Amino acid sequence: MTPRRLETVVRRAAVRAFGLGEADVPFVWPRGGHAAEDADAAVALAPRLLGRVRGELPRDAEGTHRAVVCGRIVAQISAMAEEGEPDAGFARIVSDERGFAHFTLTCEQRRGLLRAAADGPRFLTGRDWTGAGEWPRSALHEAGPLAQARRYARADARARIAMAVGGPDPPPGPVGEVSWRDRYLDTDRTGLFTPAGRLLGRVGEDSARVAFCRSVPEHPKENETTGRCLPVLPSAENPGAWSRLTDANPAFRLRYAHAHALSSLRWAAQGTAPEPHDCPHTHGAGVRGLLFDGPSVLDTAARREEPHILVRYLEALTSAYDEWRTASAAGAGPASGTEPTRAALDPALPAAVAGVLGTGLFLLGVSAPTRL
Repeated sequence: MTPRRLETVVRRAAVRAFGLGEADVPFVWPRGGHAAEDADAAVALAPRLLGRVRGELPRDAEGTHRAVVCGRIVAQISAMAEEGEPDAGFARIVSDERGFAHFTLTCEQRRGLLRAAADGPRFLTGRDWTGAGEWPRSALHEAGPLAQARRYARADARARIAMAVGGPDPPPGPVGEVSWRDRYLDTDRTGLFTPAGRLLGRVGEDSARVAFCRSVPEHPKENETTGRCLPVLPSAENPGAWSRLTDANPAFRLRYAHAHALSSLRWAAQGTAPEPHDCPHTHGAGVRGLLFDGPSVLDTAARREEPHILVRYLEALTSAYDEWRTASAAGAGPASGTEPTRAALDPALPAAVAGVLGTGLFLLGVSAPTRL
């Protein structure tokens, strides 16, 4: 069950409940982060729909009108499920006084969400990346001042996100193996004599692009940071944590999580990963909720033209994945025996994380290594 499919179900129920046309029902993204503690997703359509249907509500209705509207939508979804409507059967649906409908997915719907997320481009954008052309990518070393390099990186990210979610078919993304090598760190740096070039020679292009896209303001203040040792405008003289290959560097952390997720799939293929016999990933609810929110986050980043929204989302997904994979060791890892193995025994979730992380990094112009 993807966010778009859930939105379609709720929309159809609203049309049936109030006799509306499709165009009369506003689009409202389902959100995992807004769901009740024991639910997978919430939809706040009723508050948005209230002004259009208020005249049809009884004046003596108990509770708030938002709750009444939501209750009618939920009742219609239940009726659709009884009629055998596709996607309308959920494990549980409840509404609250704010007019939010909270959905608990079935086991198969949870599996479907993870299968869909593994195809990151289609899951996040709802489109097939089959067009021809090239993705925007400025040569950051051609900038002089650091502020100019930052503008280049942010413009690239905005253009990539816009191409992915709207307009003509986006060109295809990268395929095959991606290494950790960075052309600015692994080659002769004598020609990197501008402030932007010297920075690239110190931290590498991937860290620079994440650093430049991570902050909110277009014109940051001098010495402004986005975290401990994370300057908004790092320099060769003051790179902060952006030059480190540790978790203190958000760029390294994002790329490492992607490489780990794909490596987990290879470990599973080499071992004995059993078929799931119960409802999957009850222990990975935090990761699953963030995966569910990916399409709406990307849509928001595109509408607002703010790449930091995508960066911070990818960081939250990485944190949730790190917690999931280190929470317990369920078996044996690769031959080295050093990695936890929950991911190796249950590969659907890391496959989904890899799909979303890899696509998000690509839209920022950042490479996503495929091996540890």
